[in-house]
Amino acid sequence: MGIVSNRVEALKTMCTPPDLSDPLFEADTSWIGEKLRDVNILNTGMVHKPLDSKYWCCSRLDFDAIIKWDWTDNKRYIAEKYDCDNFAFSFKARMDRRFHLNNVGLVIDYAGGHAYNVIVFSDGSATLFEPQSDSFPRLNPSAGYYRCTSGFIVI
Repeated sequence: MGIVSNRVEALKTMCTPPDLSDPLFEADTSWIGEKLRDVNILNTGMVHKPLDSKYWCCSRLDFDAIIKWDWTDNKRYIAEKYDCDNFAFSFKARMDRRFHLNNVGLVIDYAGGHAYNVIVFSDGSATLFEPQSDSFPRLNPSAGYYRCTSGFIVI
């Protein structure tokens, strides 16, 4: 019985979302846009479509704990049915639904032929996020999926 109860406890821990340890930072639309420009995501031809007038941002440390807990990357890829845009929409919605964070944006990258996320952290840094692999790809305007030279960022 000890092995079963240990496994149940491990599963329960794995399924319990992390508590955010740092206080959320409140920002406005112009601050979010400024931070996206600071890391050149908006300087390359992307159009920023703000959704809110106020944003709540967490720290990178808290976000790393969220990523470790989140299972979006374990969904099965199905071309044209559950593909990159679905992963990105799902991840964005899950962050809002579970953690009330609207600092996760949806990137529709026409030049790269791909959809993924962008995150703006409470310290003002911002990064691209690939919800299919829980990775942080680098912006590469000359090649690949993460070009950000034409498209939209909805945040």
